[in-house]
Amino acid sequence: MIQVLGGGTPKTSESTYWNGNIPFFTPKDVGFPYTLATEKTITEDGLLHCNSRLYPVNTVFVTARGTVGKVGIAGVPMAMNQSCYALIGKGIHQLLVYFYTLKAIDRLKHKASGAVFDAIITKDFEMEQVFKLSPNDTDTFIRIVEPMYQSILNNSIEKQRLIALRDSLLPKLMSGEIDVSNLDL
Repeated sequence: MIQVLGGGTPKTSESTYWNGNIPFFTPKDVGFPYTLATEKTITEDGLLHCNSRLYPVNTVFVTARGTVGKVGIAGVPMAMNQSCYALIGKGIHQLLVYFYTLKAIDRLKHKASGAVFDAIITKDFEMEQVFKLSPNDTDTFIRIVEPMYQSILNNSIEKQRLIALRDSLLPKLMSGEIDVSNLDL
């Protein structure tokens, strides 16, 4: 039902790979449900020099090493490090991938084991079974849920934009650089 894909980190010592405009997803960046911004970003050159692709919006990410079992959805295109998996549906809607993953994650976390730290491996996904909705139930589910999640994504993007606007305007208002006392509202 899903394709399990990996990621990778460009050389951290190569400054031309970092601080670009491509969000770089790590376990620290899991949003609920969407991740819009990441702690680190990479450049186009950094993307070319790592084992990650640029994953599209609605890619489902699962943290697989260290912090195991957090699930999120890419709200913008982003690359991903090697401590996570990207889940892409094979002929099924990405929202179903997300909800099927949420349903299975407790069992996947229970299977996670490792010598140094816990990890989910690709074989764990291959062995996992989920109850698959009928085509009719799938259509009904997507028809109801997709607009809700699109609204959640749109509202999250707007919230991020408003936060950035507030953070840029507030210091100017406080310092008197901008005066709004003569505005007609």
